[in-house]
Amino acid sequence: MLAGCSAAPVSDLAGNGSEASSVTTKRKPPLAKMSFAGGAVVVAGPEGYCLDPETSASSAGRGIAVIASCLILSDGKVGIYVAPVIVTVTIGPRATVQDLPDAAALAEAAGTDLLAGGMRDGLVVAHLASGGDAMLDEGDTRYWRGAFIEGERAVGLALYAPKGDALAGERGVVMLEKVRASIRRAGSGKPVAVVDAKTTTTLEKPRQNKMFSRLFGS
Repeated sequence: MLAGCSAAPVSDLAGNGSEASSVTTKRKPPLAKMSFAGGAVVVAGPEGYCLDPETSASSAGRGIAVIASCLILSDGKVGIYVAPVIVTVTIGPRATVQDLPDAAALAEAAGTDLLAGGMRDGLVVAHLASGGDAMLDEGDTRYWRGAFIEGERAVGLALYAPKGDALAGERGVVMLEKVRASIRRAGSGKPVAVVDAKTTTTLEKPRQNKMFSRLFGS
């Protein structure tokens, strides 16, 4: 357990505590979910993805969660095969939808070119040209960022995928929507329909926009 976080072991998802308990004590078992900002935001990954307790943390009402394959995080003991991507979730200050940066501002804050971006139902997405290989071994230079409001908090997403993987390209936006849906489902306790982002998110060519967000500032 992490100080300031309410965490649940992955066995809560798998339905078999014996699997999770078999994970060596040298490494903390992956988590099903974590609570941030006094419970205002509960982070959970899509099916097959868990939170890494070694790199997730909470402080002063904010925090960061790192989502990756349950199978990889548990050294093959728990989970199913899923794409080996990493998603970071940053819980920021209180904010409204009007405070969110647009796709161009996300690219500007990252110091890279915007390949495509858009917004749908309050989720800002930005496909960025470079920087993705800094977080993932043999990662694609392209990566995705996203932003939305959950529990009156600004939440930032960043998705890193292996070189050449479809999630580093157009399909990455689908994963961002799945992560947001998982966070909303974890917070509300109600099922959230996950819709293919190709039918829900309109991607546009870059526009000039100087809006800046505290959540994504350098």
